[in-house]
Amino acid sequence: MTRPAFRRAAPRSPRAPLPTIIRAASAAWLAAGALVALAGISFIVSARTQHRDGAALTGLGLVVLAVSAVIAFYALRLRTGKRSGRETLTTVGMIVGIPLLFRGPALVAVGALLLMCVLLLWLPQSNRFFQERDPKARRRFFRRR
Repeated sequence: MTRPAFRRAAPRSPRAPLPTIIRAASAAWLAAGALVALAGISFIVSARTQHRDGAALTGLGLVVLAVSAVIAFYALRLRTGKRSGRETLTTVGMIVGIPLLFRGPALVAVGALLLMCVLLLWLPQSNRFFQERDPKARRRFFRRR
């Protein structure tokens, strides 16, 4: 007696390749996340070596490392076309990037990079990509009966 052959699941329909702008935005956000993580590590190291405001710098370093983890997580979600990734990264980029523009020459570069990453997420090519992958539901305020 022969066993029935196991049925394989149908392969997923192949999706169109990622647009160049989304690959660039994802890579830029991952680079920005690494740069923010490096800043967090430098805060912790300087807190250990300078014995001045050690607890405050260590706490700031941990917060910055948490922000870099959020950036990395949502940068990876960009590639799946989730609108929440774009919205969260835009919020983080604006909240962190704008104040960094006024904090000295080294942090101006980080702030400018974050704001440039935000800009990549809202270009017309990006808007089309997110509209195709994760369309926004339209709400009607006045429903007809």
